[in-house]
Amino acid sequence: MRLIYKALLISVVLLSERKDGISAMCYSLAGLAYVGGQWHVASGILVVAFAARWWLFYRHQGRQMVIARGALVALQLLVVALNLVLPLHFAWLCILPLVLQVMAFMELEGNDDEQLLQAQHNELNARSLPVISWGQAVTQYNLWRQEHNHQVALLLLQVEGYEQLNRSLGQEFAELVLMQSLARINQVAAQPTVLNLQKRQQFAVEVFQVAPLCYGLVIDISPDSHCHERLAEDITEVLQKPFNSRHGVVELKPHIALSTGMAGETSLDELLQQGYKAIEYHPQQRICHYNDALEQQAAAHQQQLHLLSTADFERDFSLYFQPVIGLEDNKPLYAELLLRWQHPERGVVEAKDFIHDLRAVGRGYKLAFHVLERAAEMAMALKMDGLAMPVSVNLFGEEILHDEFVEFAGRILREHTLKPGDLIIECPLSVLMSLDKRGLALLTRLHQQGIHLCLDGMGETPLFLAKLPKINLEYVKVDPSLTADVDYTSANKALLNGLIEMHRHLKAKVICQGVGSSTQLSYVKEFNVQGAQGYVFTHPLPADGLLSWSRQWQQKLQQQNAPTW
Repeated sequence: MRLIYKALLISVVLLSERKDGISAMCYSLAGLAYVGGQWHVASGILVVAFAARWWLFYRHQGRQMVIARGALVALQLLVVALNLVLPLHFAWLCILPLVLQVMAFMELEGNDDEQLLQAQHNELNARSLPVISWGQAVTQYNLWRQEHNHQVALLLLQVEGYEQLNRSLGQEFAELVLMQSLARINQVAAQPTVLNLQKRQQFAVEVFQVAPLCYGLVIDISPDSHCHERLAEDITEVLQKPFNSRHGVVELKPHIALSTGMAGETSLDELLQQGYKAIEYHPQQRICHYNDALEQQAAAHQQQLHLLSTADFERDFSLYFQPVIGLEDNKPLYAELLLRWQHPERGVVEAKDFIHDLRAVGRGYKLAFHVLERAAEMAMALKMDGLAMPVSVNLFGEEILHDEFVEFAGRILREHTLKPGDLIIECPLSVLMSLDKRGLALLTRLHQQGIHLCLDGMGETPLFLAKLPKINLEYVKVDPSLTADVDYTSANKALLNGLIEMHRHLKAKVICQGVGSSTQLSYVKEFNVQGAQGYVFTHPLPADGLLSWSRQWQQKLQQQNAPTW
């Protein structure tokens, strides 16, 4: 019976201490001493181990947990001490395993994250970050500006990435990360130029809350007109420092807007509205500034969105063309159609200046269908006139990744009796390299329908070489930035040769675009590319003149009087 009690004691103690290697070792030695009949030696080991555990609890846990666990440790010590003074019946030793079991249950309730949270909460409570409300900030700012008509700046900070932390790590941990971020801001912003809007001497700075995950600082920039910009950079740097957790490295991202004005003339609400406008107009910039020109730009942008939402594709949009010339025989490889918008005030506007806004108003796909059908009509007209030449359209990528577009493209080819390759779609590298499995499957279907694909802008963004063999590319266009400056150095030529040779192995025709002079044309010819495109041949011309231009070019080739450049 005595051995049973001893075995029970050893097993429960080991269970309770399975996360602590040192304690497990101490209790294992105590257990061996029990089995060997050395009760006094085992009791001495237990006294030391229990006392050490209580001290660790006292240093790292909250008050309630220290009291609860301290009481259990005291009970353990009492049982051991009584046995040392007055040998007890072994039945009384059942109390010790039961106490240890309760303690083990309390320990196993928590996890590493909870212990980390508790320790960090204690640290934050000790520092007590001051964050006041928007109403308090407005009241104190109005009182301050009655006496100081200085130039001030509002630093408006929107914290991004909190929702993702909340979903992946839980609300409690996400709130802790947010509090730590604000504590970092508090430390960086402890400068004399930052207004202490709560008028409490023990705090050097006040951060006020504008809205959930949106905070502000008011800065007196009269001594230094650029101090708010440096502070914004410092806050961005400290806020982007990662936090280590059990789930890996987590981080929040800042989005800061700066607006300035004279305190006596500009209210805090006006500064806030200016900050919001700056963030809205520059969503991709980490630090953005508000200025008077932003109002005009925002108004012009709203007007452009309105015009695009009501524009008539037939009346307000037109197509231009620019040929791609084969460098081996000077014959056109294909004609690229370029979309233009007839703006009522600005005149002819290139697609890159409005295509994103057209998508924003929900008309991107409809325009893509319209342009593709016009391209099919031109390809059919060239074919009927005996000038068979493929026609390409640049739809900026997103439109092709849709089932309806793939079906529409196949139907357009059949209706206009076009063969595979008569229509080409040019797509930017950034879109092709970010394709998932579904996108790759759509491109495969598009190729099976008879639409050929051209990669536009090779060299503009980094390559993801693993995806290139999976995409059926007939043409690849080298970005103009790689050939804009004629550079005969070995390093530049080696880079271009490597890119061109890689795509040649993929059986794609390589085209250099943006060729604007005969010197540049001679330079790109050294790379043995299949074609070139640029002003050296012709500027973009209205698409209505594509037939006549093709006839004239063919006549010159037949007369062996190829154009010179």
